Amino acid sequence: TFPQNLKFEKQNEKTLKICERFIKQNDIPGMAVSISYMDNIIFSKGFGYADVENKIQVDPAKTKFRIASITKMITALTLMKFQEMDSLNIDNTPNFYLDSLSEKNNNFTIRQLAGHLSGLKRNPSEERWDKYNNYSEKDFYRVFKNDELDFEPGSQYQYSNYGYKLIGLVIEKKCGKTITECQDIYTIKKLNMDDTSIDSGNENPDITNFYYKKNGKIEKASYMDCKFKYAQGCHISTSEDLLKLGNVFIYPTKMFNSNRPIQIITKQQKLFSGTKTGYGMGVISNIDFYGNDFWGHNGMENGARSTLRIYQNQKIVIAILINREDIVLDNITSEIGYNYIEALK
Repeated sequence: TFPQNLKFEKQNEKTLKICERFIKQNDIPGMAVSISYMDNIIFSKGFGYADVENKIQVDPAKTKFRIASITKMITALTLMKFQEMDSLNIDNTPNFYLDSLSEKNNNFTIRQLAGHLSGLKRNPSEERWDKYNNYSEKDFYRVFKNDELDFEPGSQYQYSNYGYKLIGLVIEKKCGKTITECQDIYTIKKLNMDDTSIDSGNENPDITNFYYKKNGKIEKASYMDCKFKYAQGCHISTSEDLLKLGNVFIYPTKMFNSNRPIQIITKQQKLFSGTKTGYGMGVISNIDFYGNDFWGHNGMENGARSTLRIYQNQKIVIAILINREDIVLDNITSEIGYNYIEALK
C-alpha cells in the first residue's frame, strides 16, 4: 500500500520548475506531465496550450496527444497475452501463422521482430507518412515479397516499424479481429485506459493541435493518414492514462496471471555477438544518465513527441507528452526521475 506519510511537496515544486523552464527554453506550445508512485498519481500538470490560437490550456487528465511509438508497448503486451493463453509462441516465425507471407526473408522469430533484430528495414517500400497514405495489407504482402533484409536476423539491431506491422498481422490472425480491436480488448480496456484510442483523424475538442517550428515560427503540423499503422503507432492518449500503461509493468497481475510475460518483454535482447541491445520486446530496457534502471518507450510523429518511463525498482512512472515533434525528452525525463528517486533513498 501507498505510505500515506510520504509527501513529495518539495520534489513536486522542483518538477514544476523543471517543466516551466523546459517549455520556455524549447518554445513548446503545450505539454502534459504526469507521475505516479506505487500506482498513485503524485504529480500531474498541464503546461502551455493545446490550442495556441484559442488559448486552450493543456489538461493532463483530458488533453489527448499523439503517443506515436509508445503504441509498440501496447502491441507487445497484447502479443504476450496471446503467448500466455498458449495461442501463439513468440519463438515461431511469423509465417508459422500467416499462410500468405512469402517464405523468402522469413527466418526470423516473432521475438526478434519485437526486438528489432529481424533485419527488416525501418519502413516498408512505398509507404507514405502524410495525408495521402493509402498503404494497405495487400500492399504489405506484395512489398514484403520483394524487400530484401538489411542483415542476417539477430546480427544487428535496427529499429523497424515494418516489423511491428507484421506482428500486428500475426495478432490479428490469432485474435480473429482487427489489430485495434485486439489492442483494445486485451490491453487498453483491461487497464481501464478510457482516454486512449486510435488517431482516426476525426475532430475532437479534447485532442491537442499539433505543431512544428519553421523559420523560427510555430506552425500547425500536417495531418498523417494512419491507415495500417496501428500496430506500430498512431494512438492518442492523455499523460494520466499512460500512467496506467506504465504501471502494468510494475504490477503485472493487472493484466497477466503471473509476472512472467513482463519479465520476458522487458529483458534486453542480445545480438549473436553477445552485445545487449537496450531493448526487450516493444520496451526500451536501459539505464538513464544518473545510472538508474528503467523500462519504457519514446515516440515521435507529426507534431508530437512522447515518452513513458518506468523506474521499476522505485515504482515510479513518468509520462510526458508535447505537441511539437522536434524536441527530445530524454534529459528532462531523467532529471525528473532523479528528483524523486533521490527522495526515496
